[in-house]
Amino acid sequence: MKRRDNIFYGILFGLLMLFLFSFMVQEHLKPFKAKPLTGNLMKIDKPQFSWEWYKNGDYQKKLENYVSNKFGFREFIIRMYHQYGWDFYGKVFVSYIYKGKENWLFYDYLVHDQYGLEMFKWFPDAEAATKHYEQEVRLLNKVKGVLDEYGITLMTFITPSKNVIYPEYLPTPKYNTTSVDANPREYFSKRFQETGLPCFEMNEYFKLMKDTCSFYLFPPTSHHWNFSCVYATDSLMRFMEQLRDIQMPRIQYGNVYKAECRIGEDKNHDMEAELNLLRPIKYDPKFAYKELDYQIVTDSATTKPSALFIGNSFLLLRTIAYIPPEEVFSDFQLWYYNKVAYQGLNPQIDSVSHLNRLDYLVDADYIVFSSSASQLYRATEGFAEDAILQLCIGEERFRERKEQLIDSLFHNQNIHDQIACGYPDSLYLIKLADYTDNLLRKNPEAYFPEIAGEGIPSVRNPLLLTDEFWRKSDIRKKIKRDPQWMLDISNQMVIEGLSWQQSIDLETERVIQWLPLSRGKYIDANEYREILIKKMEQRIKENKQWLEMIEKQAAERGISLEENIYQNAVYMVDQKSEK
Repeated sequence: MKRRDNIFYGILFGLLMLFLFSFMVQEHLKPFKAKPLTGNLMKIDKPQFSWEWYKNGDYQKKLENYVSNKFGFREFIIRMYHQYGWDFYGKVFVSYIYKGKENWLFYDYLVHDQYGLEMFKWFPDAEAATKHYEQEVRLLNKVKGVLDEYGITLMTFITPSKNVIYPEYLPTPKYNTTSVDANPREYFSKRFQETGLPCFEMNEYFKLMKDTCSFYLFPPTSHHWNFSCVYATDSLMRFMEQLRDIQMPRIQYGNVYKAECRIGEDKNHDMEAELNLLRPIKYDPKFAYKELDYQIVTDSATTKPSALFIGNSFLLLRTIAYIPPEEVFSDFQLWYYNKVAYQGLNPQIDSVSHLNRLDYLVDADYIVFSSSASQLYRATEGFAEDAILQLCIGEERFRERKEQLIDSLFHNQNIHDQIACGYPDSLYLIKLADYTDNLLRKNPEAYFPEIAGEGIPSVRNPLLLTDEFWRKSDIRKKIKRDPQWMLDISNQMVIEGLSWQQSIDLETERVIQWLPLSRGKYIDANEYREILIKKMEQRIKENKQWLEMIEKQAAERGISLEENIYQNAVYMVDQKSEK
């Protein structure tokens, strides 16, 4: 009996040890492949030991944080816990995602928008919100009035929000302040119509469609639209046609079919992935990944205009995946949240602040400000303010007004205490310059009387009054609307180490001065790849931390540092090319 007990306890002990050591084995050897967690994950490096950190307890805290994020089966345990919370309590462990009715998911700001809470995140009250909305309407109409003189069409495009189209699936609110808030979608739609600013508002259109469409216009567990963006783009093109009396490409629709994923792991469940559950969420099977066959068609009467879009992820992540810009536009520019510029039909990324923005405003046939209904609290993301400065106030006038403002505020003690707190006095002038720059750009009408008031300003940026400026504009248009020329410039940009803006400016000057052009200097894909690899190798060598990491990696792999640098450069270039 005792022998049998010993065997039994031995087996139990063995199983316990196997269980305990399995975590260590999984952590270091990873025999079982775990599905990575998704969401806003922070990489935590192993802390370096030091006596100072050990004495004050920092090392122990950092080590504990590191270990808690590295133990074996961590992904499975987290998913299991999240699944338990979802199944038994309907709980979501992501602070910015709400669970709605019938397992629909919504981002927090959509719920807050629907029930009047979002406004108070941006403004103290409805009066302040309305005042800001009206300023944006006034500025956009001024920008439109100036652009009309040069044959450029400014319009707005309000994309749908999931909460507006499917409010019946929203969670029951704890608070509802819709009686005292100022909803921007309703305000802007009304004021744009009243002031004559072209506005295409998709929310009302989608509301009419949702009961007759064979699939959800917004997937239950996704934030963005998917195939429904094709319908929206088709309608938008018809609206754009009317504004300039042209015929743009048409979209022909075919049969319904079960859709394949084309964005990320699963474009229809981007929010669900952030929940990190074990099992897929169950919901009404009506959605069923359905899309339609479609093709973009043109004929001899078709016009492909150039367009500058100022927009958000509804354009960048979704619409462009379904409607390739080159099939609709001769030149396409996207300013993502008016911060990051995606340049041309051969995409290059740059900061909007680094661009000669006046050039882009006058080079386009259409300028389209686009925002989803629930993000209009941020109005035009600063586009309207910057555009009126670019069109009506030159650099010299802006610099002169900025210097005047700095002089008037330099000895203001309240301003000094506000912006120099925690900084040495030697940096006060630098901080003051940034402060005044922000004042001028945030509310230009308050500091430039020549653009204040209700009417269209008569003053113009001095550059717009010169023949040279418009000659360069004509050249840039020809460059940007020639796909092969743009590809050649893109190649040369990498070879010469220039920014996108510098490359366009340089090519324009080459045309004017009859110098050899980038056009025709085509290099094949393999040669271009090798150039990119050499550039990446140089970047690695110039980055001390990156180089140290690769040196350590080389030792672990048993290869030379140079070989490991080359392999990492190849990997980085190929990954970027795939994207």
